[in-house]
Amino acid sequence: MTQRCKQSGWCTQGFTLVELMLAMTFISVLLLSIAMTAIQAGHIYNRGMVLRSINQSGRDIADSLRRDFLQANAKKIATANNNPVITLSDPGGVRSGRICLGYYTYVWNTAAALDSEAVRTSSSAVVRLTDSAHTPVNFARVIDEDGALCRADARGKYQNEIDVANTTHLLKNLSSPDEVVVALHKIVVQKITKEDDTEQLYKIQYVLGTSKLSEINTADNTCKPPADAAANLDFCAINNFDMMVRTNG
Repeated sequence: MTQRCKQSGWCTQGFTLVELMLAMTFISVLLLSIAMTAIQAGHIYNRGMVLRSINQSGRDIADSLRRDFLQANAKKIATANNNPVITLSDPGGVRSGRICLGYYTYVWNTAAALDSEAVRTSSSAVVRLTDSAHTPVNFARVIDEDGALCRADARGKYQNEIDVANTTHLLKNLSSPDEVVVALHKIVVQKITKEDDTEQLYKIQYVLGTSKLSEINTADNTCKPPADAAANLDFCAINNFDMMVRTNG
């Protein structure tokens, strides 16, 4: 700040042009830093909300599976080649699967099937609801008293339409073609005990994540790093879940 005095004795104070430019530069840098911090906080918040949704969905699925396995008879759990997970495929790969526990059957479409509009609309391996839109299922628990969903016909085909009234959705279905939802990427069910009894111990491992495969490394089930042009640090999230369940006969 400078001071100028006139011959009359009055003095005035003010900033030089250089001082004003320095002050404006400092304020600009400060505002830019605040804006960048706010944007970064927004990214962290969005990613945190997606992770929270995945973790909550994972816990809900685990609780439901644990409860229904406990009520199941191991001898009545349907298998395909001794695998409790029955999968449906087309030439492009595995599109859907199911776990048949006797009274209840869990059915799902894979994230790969949900991510592709062509597969969703045309593949015979995709599981659908019996509503007017034939909506592809994400992950659902179905009342299946007679085990119809778990019996292959003479051609080796499984029923791929499920009754809306008997279905409880554990993961949100797609409501629009471009929507990204939490979906099942992988599930493995392994019987730990060897005894042929109604009571058995099973290990279940499954992977939940956002359904847009272009943002995910499918080889190791991780989101693509920031250096990858297809990375989405705001909404891509994926998590692994492990659990042990027991049938009580």
